[in-house]
Amino acid sequence: MRATLVLICLFLISCGRPLTETERAFMEDLAGETFEAKPVRITKNAPLGVATFQREARPRVACRERIFPPIKEEVVTTSPAGVVLWNQLYTSKDWSTANYMPSYPEKIHLNAAMYFAHEMVHVWQWQNREMTGYSPWKAAEEHQYSDDPYLFEVTDNASFLNYGYEQQASVVEEYLCCALLDPDAPRTSRLAELVAEVFPIENLPQPSEVILPWDEAETRGICR
Repeated sequence: MRATLVLICLFLISCGRPLTETERAFMEDLAGETFEAKPVRITKNAPLGVATFQREARPRVACRERIFPPIKEEVVTTSPAGVVLWNQLYTSKDWSTANYMPSYPEKIHLNAAMYFAHEMVHVWQWQNREMTGYSPWKAAEEHQYSDDPYLFEVTDNASFLNYGYEQQASVVEEYLCCALLDPDAPRTSRLAELVAEVFPIENLPQPSEVILPWDEAETRGICR
């Protein structure tokens, strides 16, 4: 099974694109020298399969939840937004684009930036596997043992590397959301402390415009 998967991946890699200049710039500002952009490839419209499941609403306490309309609990059939294997990101049709950070650093499309950051954290986990212990198979196992491996809590004694792999990516995603929309909030400060354990986040700029995925999102105090 794994041999077949590797052959499929090798075929898809040949169709992948490198990171754009602005995507590289974003990752350099976020992760610095801990992330190597050159070997990364993104393959669009990958056949990631579909699954049918009961979608449960998460608590609307996180920035990454509150910038979207409330989720309706229902049975849905959908594909994963993306899958990372080593240095390769495979994106589903709905999440494929030529550039996730087209106007960086002046303008950021928040939904695209959060998705891109989340998936690139998985690439970072692979590239720094001696520290993280990451492998694609270990990451996949999280989905077997947890109903929601992305959900996390920010506690006083938390350490970034103590979170699961999906949680680590979600912490960075949430930090990006809070840093852009509510930079002075206590939650933003705590998230910054966590992310700064592994990333030199002081280089991340504050753009002049942040495009939200939902026009009715209330951003005032969103991370408080």
